[in-house]
Amino acid sequence: MKEQGYFPKRYFMVLGTFLLALLLYVDRVCISVAKEPISAALDLSDKQMGWVLAAFSLGYALFQTPAGMLSDSLGPRKVLSAIVAIWSVFTALTGAAFNFISLLVVRFLFGAGEAGAFPGMSRAIYTWIPLQERGLVTGINFSGSRLGAAFALPVVAWMIDDFGWRSSFMILGVVGVAWAVAWFLFFRDMPEEHPNISNVEKEFILATRQPQDTGVKTKKNKCRRLVEVKKHLVGYGAILLQ
Repeated sequence: MKEQGYFPKRYFMVLGTFLLALLLYVDRVCISVAKEPISAALDLSDKQMGWVLAAFSLGYALFQTPAGMLSDSLGPRKVLSAIVAIWSVFTALTGAAFNFISLLVVRFLFGAGEAGAFPGMSRAIYTWIPLQERGLVTGINFSGSRLGAAFALPVVAWMIDDFGWRSSFMILGVVGVAWAVAWFLFFRDMPEEHPNISNVEKEFILATRQPQDTGVKTKKNKCRRLVEVKKHLVGYGAILLQ
């Protein structure tokens, strides 16, 4: 029987999601730091650069829900590995952009790739982290994203000065692909699927990741009941507006 290790396997998972949140915001902020050299190299106006930045937000918004559905159906191991590899490729391709249209398309697809990061992380946390630790883990991951945004400004500025903006995007792309490979090799969707987890930790996670059954039965709301409640709420709203 495997005994509890000094460093539980779920903490390695948290380290991975923290680094992902860090990388996510470094890659995202990078283009803002590189705005001037990109504009000069591709002869872009401020308006065109505004469209480039908006393209990322549009891709990010449109693909978050589909990415969450994929994480539920295929599991965060495959989905996070795939989307991080995809967005890292488009991060690198940002450095290969040759005009306004190419940059616009690349940044839209980059945003579509990044959209799956937090839904996938949430799914991994749901299956691996006990209820009493989820607030802490969520805080750690969000701190990673803010640290990434803070470090991106000086670090990326240094990279651009030393290597140029094109090479800087290439380097960040390689880092992202390395993370995707490591995640696929070492992470498993469920604790019971991990070959190196201790029995103590596995049993602890399985016993505490869901609310305990209190024996209290709850009544299921039927569709008719929901419609009635909605009608009452609409009626009350109409009265208040009079």
